[in-house]
Amino acid sequence: MNKPNIVKQAKIVNLIIYSIMAGIGLILLVIPSAEIQIEVILLSILCMVVGSVKILGYFSNDLYRLAFQFDLAVGFFLIVIGILTLIFERENLNSFGRLFGIYVLFDGLLKVQTSIDARKFGINRWLIMLLTSLLVVAAGVVIFISPYLQQISKENLLYICLMIDGFVNIWITAYTVRVRAKKKNFEDMLEDSE
Repeated sequence: MNKPNIVKQAKIVNLIIYSIMAGIGLILLVIPSAEIQIEVILLSILCMVVGSVKILGYFSNDLYRLAFQFDLAVGFFLIVIGILTLIFERENLNSFGRLFGIYVLFDGLLKVQTSIDARKFGINRWLIMLLTSLLVVAAGVVIFISPYLQQISKENLLYICLMIDGFVNIWITAYTVRVRAKKKNFEDMLEDSE
């Protein structure tokens, strides 16, 4: 299997998993479950799956190296969040929410850097990427401090945060992951310039 196929597969898998993340957030927001324990288990497993997909993306070696550049560390962090929550906090959505808030905050900050790097590569939509990344940062801050906000539903904030992070990751992955050209001469030129 050649590298362009790995990059293409990583892009598709990332788009699918972020769509699932946004979909789970929407479903839990619209149809709340009576069992917090089931939600925490579902979200913990989601974290582990998203973390594994992020690690896969890191090793795909896409052309610009933008969307996946931080995904090794972020992927392991998500897997750790999922495992710790599954083992120790199965009945506490607030603890999961705070850990997930830390992830979303850092994911947003890393996406801010990705959008600035995208500008250097001449990606026209870098400003929209920057603004949506700042939205993710704001969502991460709000979900992290949600235990201190008495008048707001912490569960709903978590589900909205899932949707925002999923949609922004879809957006940035779609516009920053590039597959190397198939023409041999152009590929050699790209490799020589690296």
